[in-house]
Amino acid sequence: MSKFYLLFAFVTLLGCHACQPNGNNTQFTIAFSQCIGDDAWRETMLDEMKRELSFYPDIEFIYRDAGGDNQMQIQQIKALLEQDIDLLIVSPNEAEPLTPIVDSVFRRNIPVIVTDRKTSSGLYNAYVGADNLAIGKLAGQFIVHALGGEGQVGIITGLKGTSASIERKRGLLNALDSAGMVRLGVEVQSDWERHNAYTQAKQHIEQLLEQDIILAFNDQMAFGVSQALQEAGENKKRIIGIDALPGEGNGLSEIVKGTLFASMLYPTGGTEAIRTAMAILQRKPYKRDNILGTVVINQDNAELMMLQSNKIQEQQEDIDKRQELIVEQNTIYRNQQTTLNVLIASLVLAVVFGGISIIVIKSNWEKNKHLEKQNEEILSQQQQIVEMNEQIQATSEAQSKFFTNVSHEFKTPLTLILAPMEELEKEKNLSSEGVDQLARIKRNAKKLQNLVIDLIDIHRIDKAKRKLQAAPVQIDAFIQQVLASFKPLSQKKRISLSYSSKTPVKEIWIDEYLMEQAFSNLLSNAFKFTEKGGKISVVVEENTFGDYLYIRVVDNGSGISVTDIDYIFDNFYQGEQHLSGSGIGLAYVKEIVELHHGQVTVSSKEGIGSSFTLRLPTGHLHLSEDEKKGLSDNTSTRQMEREEYIINIEELTEETVSFYSSKAANILVVDDHPDIRLFLKDILEKEYNLLFAKSYVDAIAKMEKSYPDLIVSDIMLPDGSGLELLKMIKNSPRFNKTPVLLLSALDTEESKIEGMRLMADAYLTKPFNVEHLKAVITNLITSRRQLKDHYTSILELSETATDIKQHTVQDKRFMQSLDMVIEEHIGEKSLSVEDIAHALNISRVQLYRKTKGLLNSSVNEYLLQRRLAKSKHLLLEGLHINEVAEKVGFSSAAYFAAAFKKQFGITPTAYKKDKLK
Repeated sequence: MSKFYLLFAFVTLLGCHACQPNGNNTQFTIAFSQCIGDDAWRETMLDEMKRELSFYPDIEFIYRDAGGDNQMQIQQIKALLEQDIDLLIVSPNEAEPLTPIVDSVFRRNIPVIVTDRKTSSGLYNAYVGADNLAIGKLAGQFIVHALGGEGQVGIITGLKGTSASIERKRGLLNALDSAGMVRLGVEVQSDWERHNAYTQAKQHIEQLLEQDIILAFNDQMAFGVSQALQEAGENKKRIIGIDALPGEGNGLSEIVKGTLFASMLYPTGGTEAIRTAMAILQRKPYKRDNILGTVVINQDNAELMMLQSNKIQEQQEDIDKRQELIVEQNTIYRNQQTTLNVLIASLVLAVVFGGISIIVIKSNWEKNKHLEKQNEEILSQQQQIVEMNEQIQATSEAQSKFFTNVSHEFKTPLTLILAPMEELEKEKNLSSEGVDQLARIKRNAKKLQNLVIDLIDIHRIDKAKRKLQAAPVQIDAFIQQVLASFKPLSQKKRISLSYSSKTPVKEIWIDEYLMEQAFSNLLSNAFKFTEKGGKISVVVEENTFGDYLYIRVVDNGSGISVTDIDYIFDNFYQGEQHLSGSGIGLAYVKEIVELHHGQVTVSSKEGIGSSFTLRLPTGHLHLSEDEKKGLSDNTSTRQMEREEYIINIEELTEETVSFYSSKAANILVVDDHPDIRLFLKDILEKEYNLLFAKSYVDAIAKMEKSYPDLIVSDIMLPDGSGLELLKMIKNSPRFNKTPVLLLSALDTEESKIEGMRLMADAYLTKPFNVEHLKAVITNLITSRRQLKDHYTSILELSETATDIKQHTVQDKRFMQSLDMVIEEHIGEKSLSVEDIAHALNISRVQLYRKTKGLLNSSVNEYLLQRRLAKSKHLLLEGLHINEVAEKVGFSSAAYFAAAFKKQFGITPTAYKKDKLK
């Protein structure tokens, strides 16, 4: 029996060997995705690739032509990935739309070579392409040489705005600038096509005839210009092109014929692309950036170049014929070997067939018995699976019912909260504080109610598709309201949350309710995976054509692993390491965005951060009437609520303050959170005159209009750090005596030390004790007034000044500002009336009139009085007379002593001895 088995094994192996081809198997598969392939230049690129591939017969080459269509090229690349390719060569039609799919190929560890045009992200192994700037410069140098350093050049440019046209012109101008007498004449705009260049040349024929030489930015346009000139009777005009492609009817042959004067070689890079690809696949060293060189081709070297090109073509044809002959001989050999093997196998089979038949029959009988037993076990297992499925379905329905019931149960107490609250709002005897508190409670109750609705809608994802109810929404207001709800979280986690808009588009058609859920979900994830002290930014921008809007949520958190990123938007996918939660949020975001006819994409790197991008179409033409159903007056209910909310906040926090008491101190509150401003208004408005600012710029404007006695500022402001505001205040001569209280959620030693280092007068953290805050404010204002009174008592002003009780608030503020400026610069000997007027931002005449009217003295007299009054205080501190004279701005000690004695009737030395005694 064992002998039969050995014979059977031998025959089987022999048969398998007979069926195997003896030729070389395919070693690698290279795919080439071309953006468009119907022009001579790109056909030459493909020919060069095939010519180079002829040296690698074991390479399978797949070519796809997208015909200038972005979406077609994306689909073609996806299809190529399914064919298990080893390397991708791609010439992108447009950089930005093709970047995501090319990045996806690169992340799969499939090498990528980009030719002609680059992608936006730079995620590729190598780039092969020419330097258009160098080509333009070489053309300019050749023209200067051809004209003998003097003459006029006409140019035919390519499609406006293309990088090739812009860079070639810039390189040409760089070369002409250094030439001196060679200048640029007429410039004709074309679109790289021969027919259009011919038409444009006909329209500008008179100007072109005046040029000494004409440069077209490719050979095809040069042919069109040449045709137009010949029809005008001009056959000797020197025309230069760019490309110099081989083959009949292309640049190289036309130079030989004399149609073109010269052409700049613009290499296609097909050969270099294949060589780089083979280096990558064979794990050999290669260059990432392969910038191709160029050369001038004219009558001197064109015939040689064409001879070389023809010779290469002949050699390639010879190689192709030899390869075909080798393939044919291999086929004959394999067929003969197969025939021989089949004959041998047939003879062996005839000998052992009888024995094998007996073995097979016995084996089948035993297998049938075994299969019957397996069938019985399978039927039993199927029954168990059916029962388990029924149990799972029952459990799932029970959980679903429980989830829905609980969500709806939340709505009942919320209704019981909101209904009585609305009744309370109708009460007329409520205090203003009570009205404000009710408004806060109502806002947060409605927010909780919306969250419950969101839970129910998330549960309905698999139950039914929600209909889109789109309406025009103001982008800035929408995003800022969503960001406002995350502001407390950003303060708690000490994460910087910023927003910037880089687009003039201010309105977009969206279902605000659904889009708020999607946007909030992305922000929630960003906060979840960003550590304390991190950054989250929201950026709005548009694409090149303005038909799509990009909303990006960027963080510098932990990032997403390569294994997770392709499945991040799948339902219930939680990842292996860096993801957590139910796995339904991002899938819900994707459904919402696709419902808006948009796309959501992600790019991420572990340890660096993530960027989620919502790509939404602008306008409303992409929406059907059903998707816009329910729209009234082009404004959604939530949009009106938002505007009403913002208006109410602005009315409460940004109103012009009327000082109810001239004796009360003025406090400027700087905080971008509306509820914080409202709360500080409630607890401080009875004791102080309040001003409010939401940002750094707003705070500066308020300080300029009304000089505050105290500034209470948050650290995290939308347009600049509160520490920058503190630094500006303490470095300003006008405001550096104003105390600053930092009120922030940052509770770290580093932030407190930084605040004190920048000369903050106090630092309190949120949440704060109200009484503690009031006590600190009282102490700061009291200390400042005591310091002011102390210096005022020292500065014995002229008794002829008007009684201070008769001064208005404006007069007091003027004198206060005047004293501050003089005190700041009192040690400067060159301090003049003009300097003081400039510091106070008034004219010299106005300064003189105010000083004369309020103090009954000139500015110089008052300045001298202040210097001498200050000197008395410094003398009592024990300083020498020379030191005192220098500190109060006198040019010499003698002049100081004379002025002091004239003012007080006693010398400085005698005054010092008398007082100290």
